[in-house]
Amino acid sequence: MRLKHAGLFLVLASAAFAARGANLDFNLASNALAVDYTANLTDTGLEGDIGYLHHTDRVDIADVGLDLKGNASPVGSPLIFGVGGKFFYISPKGTSSNGEVIGIGAHFRYTWPTYNRFAIGGELYYAPSVVSFGDADRYLQYGVRAAYEILRNADVYVGYRHVSAAFNGSPNVTLDSSIVVGMSLLSS
Repeated sequence: MRLKHAGLFLVLASAAFAARGANLDFNLASNALAVDYTANLTDTGLEGDIGYLHHTDRVDIADVGLDLKGNASPVGSPLIFGVGGKFFYISPKGTSSNGEVIGIGAHFRYTWPTYNRFAIGGELYYAPSVVSFGDADRYLQYGVRAAYEILRNADVYVGYRHVSAAFNGSPNVTLDSSIVVGMSLLSS
């Protein structure tokens, strides 16, 4: 049933991909898949984002967010930085606990100036108890990746993703800790 939801999400995101400045990103791990759709909302760097993470044994997480993205220094800089927030709905498997959190975070991408087909990137989102609802007490998600541009509008990458949360006063539980292989497709 959950895979049907992921499939529906992928179909809708693919249909919306025709939008200018949209990015469709998906990655796989041995027990997890994630898909993320990002679209430019304005010419000033405001982006909207929806995503879904499915781990076969541990969790399903849906998110929606807004980020402001741009060059971290003068125009033409190889460093792109973004800050913003996401709303996460977390549904761990094997328990009746679930919850929602509002995470604040940042992400970056650095493209090597002398070898512009290679880039590194990362993200971090954190939600303390004050912005955690339902059974959730806190949430942490971070990841890093190394990407290679195979086509003008397509990257392949390898990376690492870690997701953890706490529910009902318990210690943090690792929901996903995976080496991922993925692809990012950009509509221009």
